[in-house]
Amino acid sequence: MRQGVMRSHMSHIGSVGKAADGIHFIMYAPTFRGGSQETERGISAETGELDYGRLLAAMGKRFGGKWHVLLRLHPQLAARHMASCDRNPGMTDVSGVDDMYELLAGCDAFITDYSSAAFDASVMQIPVFLYCDDYAGYEKERGSLLWDLRELPFPMAENNDELEKNIQSFDKALYLSSLEELFSDTGMTEDGKAGRRAVRFVRNRTGR
Repeated sequence: MRQGVMRSHMSHIGSVGKAADGIHFIMYAPTFRGGSQETERGISAETGELDYGRLLAAMGKRFGGKWHVLLRLHPQLAARHMASCDRNPGMTDVSGVDDMYELLAGCDAFITDYSSAAFDASVMQIPVFLYCDDYAGYEKERGSLLWDLRELPFPMAENNDELEKNIQSFDKALYLSSLEELFSDTGMTEDGKAGRRAVRFVRNRTGR
């Protein structure tokens, strides 16, 4: 089903979409740094940030098959044309797609840093990894985060070495168990019936 979603978005992912049947997709969606709005923050291995080559190699080794990165920059970054400096053939910039969740529905894994999209992706029960190469500075700038990232089910890395290690040691059974615990503790329910319950609630309140 996920590969079918990608085939329907061939115009967005170019030639990669034509071969979607044989490719696994991982979306990388870093957040916008509000405290550095005037500073260019490229997404490039040369600056010590995520290394696409190592990422793709690690994903292929751990999960098998051929992998491709879909880069989704924050709209403010995309609007400023601050696209990736790394033109790795294993990466496609999809920042211009209106709804990232249409593409996420066809992905097999997800990477972000501080975005709540990690929770959205986890509902699909696909592997979610956190890559926070500026964790100490980000927390100092923003203050304590709502979540202790290291206590979430999503393996967190502060550099490429840690990310590669997290991918290679990914334990699916433990991950799914941790997700169930998170969903239970937070009362998170995603069963596709929210609309029905909302209508029932409104009718009960209005007597209609």
